[in-house]
Amino acid sequence: MTLNINRRSFIGGSLLALCIPSRLFANTENKPIVLRFAALSDVHYDASHNEQSDQHVRLNKALQFMNQYSAQQPYDKFDALVVAGDISNHGVPKEINDFKATLDANLNDATRRVICMGNHEFYGGSRALWEETFQTCANRHQIVNGYHFITISPEKGTCNENDYLYVREWLEQNIKEALADDPKKPVFVVQHYHVRDTVYGSASLPADFHAGVYDLADILQKYPRVVHVSGHSHIPSFDPRSVWQGEYTAIGTGSLSYFALRLYERARNFQPGANVDVDQAGVFLICDVYQDNAIRVRLYDVISDTFLDREYLIAEPGNIAGYIYTNDRFDVAEPPVWRQDAKPEMLETAPYAAAVRFNQARDKFCVVSYQIDAEIDEDGQWRPFDVYNFWSDYFMKEPAEHIDCELFHLKPNSKYRLTINGVNAFQKTTEKPLIIEFATPDDADVDRNAEAPEPNFLNVKFDQEKGMSVTPEPQKVSYAPQFTAPVLVKDATLGPCASFDGKNQAFLFPYSLVHAGKLRDEVSLGLKFRLELDRRKSKERISLFGSTESGGLGFEYEPKTKTLIARVWVENDYVLLEVPFDRKDDVVAFMTYDQKVFKLYLDGKLVASKEVAGAFRLTLNDKAKAFCLGGDVCPKYQVRWFFPGVISRAGVYSWVLKPEQIEKLWL
Repeated sequence: MTLNINRRSFIGGSLLALCIPSRLFANTENKPIVLRFAALSDVHYDASHNEQSDQHVRLNKALQFMNQYSAQQPYDKFDALVVAGDISNHGVPKEINDFKATLDANLNDATRRVICMGNHEFYGGSRALWEETFQTCANRHQIVNGYHFITISPEKGTCNENDYLYVREWLEQNIKEALADDPKKPVFVVQHYHVRDTVYGSASLPADFHAGVYDLADILQKYPRVVHVSGHSHIPSFDPRSVWQGEYTAIGTGSLSYFALRLYERARNFQPGANVDVDQAGVFLICDVYQDNAIRVRLYDVISDTFLDREYLIAEPGNIAGYIYTNDRFDVAEPPVWRQDAKPEMLETAPYAAAVRFNQARDKFCVVSYQIDAEIDEDGQWRPFDVYNFWSDYFMKEPAEHIDCELFHLKPNSKYRLTINGVNAFQKTTEKPLIIEFATPDDADVDRNAEAPEPNFLNVKFDQEKGMSVTPEPQKVSYAPQFTAPVLVKDATLGPCASFDGKNQAFLFPYSLVHAGKLRDEVSLGLKFRLELDRRKSKERISLFGSTESGGLGFEYEPKTKTLIARVWVENDYVLLEVPFDRKDDVVAFMTYDQKVFKLYLDGKLVASKEVAGAFRLTLNDKAKAFCLGGDVCPKYQVRWFFPGVISRAGVYSWVLKPEQIEKLWL
């Protein structure tokens, strides 16, 4: 059972946890408020969403809280709502109109709308559509209660360094006009992308995910009173690096849709953590500006319906000498510490994986991740084996008392030693690690050299009397399926099998993280089926069998091109094998990958191959760890791209089948 602890206890319990030095806070809290606004971004309305979707619910709750909160305060209003882009997934009319309708239904008429475009608004939409819908310019200079807000939008939404070049002169001219009006007040500049090398998520990234751009950096550096508000990175605003001060101040808004933490640590072998829920992104900012121009930023979480124990105070906008959210924090931050009774324990060991549990470390700000250095015993000597990194749940309202971490790609019948360290936001690690030793059991697997070996990772069969049999037994997960089970029938040629209607029928086989470790270096996936396209009229892609949510492998069919596709994730992207396919008879398909060559077989014959070098991995999404028969698994264990036809066998092997085995299997 996972126990919850109070966040204040978890992070240390001081005003430093709020990121507000007490001397500054004391000088501000009793002064009158002259401006209040909310700031958010990355809501990502989608045309497929309805009013019950997380994005709709969270935005509605945010807007409703604004009205309820202001009505109870001495300063009884919200003067503005700031939205830093990506209100939609594709920018199409339905998404833009639905977002506007939510604002119209909930936002107080007196609250000004300060909104810019994000890159997603260009994916299927345009600046003209956006401006017509909101009846405003994509680049706009507004004055709210005497304070200047300047919104700027990308030119094309291409996520590159040239997206804001077109607006440079306009931006600088408007900043000058704002400062000329009142040189003591902060000037709020709102854009979607961060400025590179400011807040967390803005730096250069290993996989070239452009969360930050340099286009406007040299302009903003001239004006210390600028307070730059941006989104795009999907980084939790609870992370203290979400506020940065150098020549000016920058604030990251987070997201009301999902967190994208792993995009920013790809070089560090981050693994999915059992306590991390990337969908639990529901924080937006409440910003109060005081009579002396100090800005207090609080974090409200619409998922827990409470303020988080983290606040930021820009006490003197423009006074660079007094800035506290500088890069110096990386030098002076103290390391996290373990509780005195902290002790790791092994929860499970398997031939290729293991699970370890340990109490979370404590820190004045937050412990954002844990690093586990694994050593293997080779002839009585400990030698480096691998390094694993795991996120904590620091962005949750109530962090778990302990963390469960799964280690993949271990070797059977081997002894390991783990060294565990906590890492805080400023990259300081615990000075004394936790250490534990364990051994993996031998691999008592099926005979891999058998003429017709049985699948050992997932084996799906159909029997006239027993129905469907699945080994090993699927992992139990908590989810509300929006699909139904197919009908079990006896086909004239396939025999006992499952019949899928192509509309909403599928089987889902969730697997444990430890079981996932069995797919270490090699993989084979097989399917015996008959495709019956007349069962549905839709021309969207069809998924036959696999697990392909941001990783994994599987079979697909593209009706528009009449193409069968084998897909496998290698390193940081998918590799595809595509062959013409217009068959209406029974087919046995196999794909294999051994970190060197990707192969596709039909009815025992090799029909396509591609040399590829790199590691295979399954999905990193903690709520999509399942193989799906008759569709494709997507987040929250839902299914899409349903298969029309019949299937009699399906299986996943943890090794590469030999050609002579594939020639005979299931034929």
